[in-house]
Amino acid sequence: MLKIIFRGFPAFILAGLCAAAPDQGAEGVKVRFLAQAVPNDLGKVALAAAENRSAPFDLPMNNLSAEQEPPSLVFSVWSLDKNLSLATVKLPEEGKDFICLLLLNPGKPGYSPVVLPANKPGFGSGDVYVFNNANKPVLGFLGSSKFELNPGMSTVVTPRGGEERFYRIGLGVKEPEGNRLIKSMKWPKSAQTRYYVFFYVDPVKDRITYRAVDEFLPPKPDGR
Repeated sequence: MLKIIFRGFPAFILAGLCAAAPDQGAEGVKVRFLAQAVPNDLGKVALAAAENRSAPFDLPMNNLSAEQEPPSLVFSVWSLDKNLSLATVKLPEEGKDFICLLLLNPGKPGYSPVVLPANKPGFGSGDVYVFNNANKPVLGFLGSSKFELNPGMSTVVTPRGGEERFYRIGLGVKEPEGNRLIKSMKWPKSAQTRYYVFFYVDPVKDRITYRAVDEFLPPKPDGR
């Protein structure tokens, strides 16, 4: 399936892929990436703008990538092996730390990027950052804490209650005929981890689903 989707990329050549300093608007900006799916033969990618590019890196689908320095606020996610653009990303002028979700385009080549701020206020150890990129309201519970989000909205949830090492979560969608459960499970408690939950429409099944990833937070110098 993925090979079919990626076969139709435009094969234009990026002129002069020589490293250069980012433009002034992108100075100090960091972006991490998460792809909905990655073909086995994709190879490494880079962030490219005109003749500028970032260092090569692997595009992940089960975790956030390492922080990347974009050469511009508008850039391509460039496949080095295939020599083609996978997506064109435009970052906001405000902010320095972003996450870019790369969602598949049904029937079209490449990805559709979704950019969101990486550091929500109050997003700390044990918290869950929920973002609704779907076309319907979503809702859920994390232990005894609950949330409900309209499309395009996000929130930080601090789970409450649960067992000593785990708490139960439920994620769902508000449908016209009633709420539909997507997933119910136990999640571990951790003082050095925070979590991201992204809701989106699966382009193949045309149903709302989610992707969850965790992020390790190193202990502070004071040990807390």
